[in-house]
Amino acid sequence: MKNNRLLWLNAETKTYAHQWFFLAACGYAILIMPLTILARHGYGPAILAVPANHAFEMLFGFALALIAGYLLGPMSRRQLALFLFFWLLARLTGLTNMAVWLVLASNAVFAVLLARQLLPRLWVAKKWRNRILAPLLGLICMLGITISLISQFGHHEITRYLLGESVQLFALLMLFMGGRMLAPAIAGEFYRQGMELQARVQPRVEAGLIVTIIAAVILTPVSTPVSGILLIISGMLAAIRLFRWQLWHCLARPDLICLGIGYAWLALGLVMLGSAKLSEHIHLNTAIHAITVGALGTLACNVLIRVSLLHVKQYPSRIAHIVVITACMTVAAILRISADFSLYREILLAVSATVWSISFFLVLVILLGCRVREPIRKIAADKISLPIKTK
Repeated sequence: MKNNRLLWLNAETKTYAHQWFFLAACGYAILIMPLTILARHGYGPAILAVPANHAFEMLFGFALALIAGYLLGPMSRRQLALFLFFWLLARLTGLTNMAVWLVLASNAVFAVLLARQLLPRLWVAKKWRNRILAPLLGLICMLGITISLISQFGHHEITRYLLGESVQLFALLMLFMGGRMLAPAIAGEFYRQGMELQARVQPRVEAGLIVTIIAAVILTPVSTPVSGILLIISGMLAAIRLFRWQLWHCLARPDLICLGIGYAWLALGLVMLGSAKLSEHIHLNTAIHAITVGALGTLACNVLIRVSLLHVKQYPSRIAHIVVITACMTVAAILRISADFSLYREILLAVSATVWSISFFLVLVILLGCRVREPIRKIAADKISLPIKTK
C-alpha cells in the first residue's frame, strides 16, 4: 500500500484538480453545518459557535476549495497533493484551534499557492471583462489571509466588515462564472431545438454587474446607502440577464433550470443585501444567507455534478437527482431565511442544516459514482483503440 502511494505521488502523469477538491469540498460541506449547530449548543467545535468563524470557513474553506477544483484544471499529482495538504491542514487546525500560527500559516500558504497558480493564467485574457477575474481572485485570496490574521488579534468589528464585503466579491465571482457556464449551455439547447439564442454572455449587462458590485464594495466605508443602491441595481441586472436567457424554452433540460435557480438566488440575494444596507443593516445576515445558502449552495451542487459527469462523458440532463438536490437546497435556504423571523429559530436552523447536508451527501454519492466509472471508461477506450489482429 505504501509503495502504491509513493508511485501515485511520483507519477509524471497529471490528474484533474476537481476530482479531489470537489470530493474534499463536498465532504466538508456535509460536516460544517451540523458541526456549527452542535457548536451553538456546546457540543461541536467551539470556534464554530462564533458566527464570524463559521462565515470564514464557509467562504475561505468551502467556497475556495470549489474555486480551486473548478479552475486549477490538470496538474501534477505531487503539486495537487501539496494544495490539498495545506487546505486540509487549514481546516483541521482552524476547527480544533490547535495553534494560532499554524492556522495562519496553512491558510496563507494555500491562498498564495492558489493565487500563484491561477493569476498568471487568467491575466492573459484580452478583454477587460475576462481579465477582471485575475484581480478578483487575487483580492479574495488576499482577504482570506487578512481576515485570518486580523481575527487572531481580536478585531471582531473589522473581521465582520471584511467578511461582509467578501460575500459581495464571491457573489460577483458566481455571477461571472455562472454566466459563462449557463450562456453557452442554453445556446446549445436552443440550437438543438432549431432556434437561436440572441442574448448569450450579454457583455454590457456583465460589465454593469462588474462595475456596480466593485463600486459597492469600494463605497461601503464612504456611503453605505449608495453601496446599497448599487447592490440593488446589480441584483436587477442579474435578474434581467437571467430573464433574457429564456430558460422556459429549456424545460427538457432540468440541469439548466437548476443552474438558473442558483443564479436567481444570486439576483435575489443582492437585492436583499442592498436593501439591508439601506435600512441600517437590518436583516443583513438574512440577506447574506440568501447568497451563501441559496446561491452558493445551489450553484455549488450543480457545478460539482455537472463538471464531474461531463468529465466521464455522462450527460447531467439525464440525472434526475439534480432536481431533488436543487429542491432540497432551496428548502434549506428558505428555512435558513425563515429562521430569522420565527420564534422557532433553533429548530429551523437545525432542519436547514440537516437538509443542506443531505443535499451534499447526494452530490457526494454522484461524485463517487463518477470516480468508479472513470477507470471503466478508460479501460473501454483502451480496448477500442487496440489494433485488430488479422490472420
